[in-house]
Amino acid sequence: MSGAKSYSTYGESEWDKELRLLYEERLSTIHKQEHTSASLQESHEQIINKAVSHALKRTVSEWGEPPTHFAFFLMGSGGRLEQSFWSDQDHGLVYESNNEEDQLYFLHFGREIVYALEKVGYERCDGNVMASNRKWCCSYEKWEAQLHSWLKEDKWETLRYTLTFFDSRSIYGKHELLDQLKQTIFQLIKKEPYLLKRLTENTGRLKKGIGVFNQLLVETKGVHKGKFDFKQIVLFPYVNGLRLLALEQEILTSSTIGRFQQLPTKYTNIKQTQQSFEKLLEKRVGWQHKVGQYENIHHLSLESLSKEERRLLKKWVREGHQLYQTIERLLKG
Repeated sequence: MSGAKSYSTYGESEWDKELRLLYEERLSTIHKQEHTSASLQESHEQIINKAVSHALKRTVSEWGEPPTHFAFFLMGSGGRLEQSFWSDQDHGLVYESNNEEDQLYFLHFGREIVYALEKVGYERCDGNVMASNRKWCCSYEKWEAQLHSWLKEDKWETLRYTLTFFDSRSIYGKHELLDQLKQTIFQLIKKEPYLLKRLTENTGRLKKGIGVFNQLLVETKGVHKGKFDFKQIVLFPYVNGLRLLALEQEILTSSTIGRFQQLPTKYTNIKQTQQSFEKLLEKRVGWQHKVGQYENIHHLSLESLSKEERRLLKKWVREGHQLYQTIERLLKG
């Protein structure tokens, strides 16, 4: 497999040996088995939980037990239970106390998490959305203030941070801390309803997927030239639209499928597109099973698809874009 690491075991520490074995477990359970989208998420979660446990054990050996309760959470595709075979890191930490000494502890823990996850095949986030970054590793009190600040500033970047955070899902520690922070977002939007419109504008630029001659549009330059951007063109209109409705309806769950399921019956027309979303996730698993590197995981080679598969892609592009535009009209009033 071209994405596999080449490990040298010479002079290997016990810590690194554990991570090497965990990476081998990842290859065995994620890349060498047949998967549904759901089973793939379960496998990722098992590996990530073991990596976080390893990082905590190492931190405890150097810094002692955690000084207070905390929650480690995933964001991005991990938060939404939509990871493909390869995935980068998007995660954070929230902890109960509020002093500098404790922050140093959890930042160190965050760095150990980043190191462990990288060793087992999860690339570092280019945007540094990781628990080793002070912005994403805060006390509950600072997180609350930060969410207030992000929405009050009302800038493209701070609204993007808020949307990123809202896709979070706690997988280790005291899960209630994260749910309480999401309630803070709901309260702020209820108090300032215009924020929902602003958040909608933040995700409203849809990447065109079908040309004037009914052809699927591929990248015209760059490393993915000639490939079709499945993530931006097909996946994101559904993901972004359902996230906005979850904010409006105060739905805590982070998965797009869970958000579909928890929508009230007044959104029946929107709920009917859940089946398409589930099907596209399953097809993605089949299409991307043999992709060997994270850099190539979000793009498809159209030449390898059947006529029926290309027809399905066009259907999802049109449906997803129409879905997002419907939600946009609802929320902008």
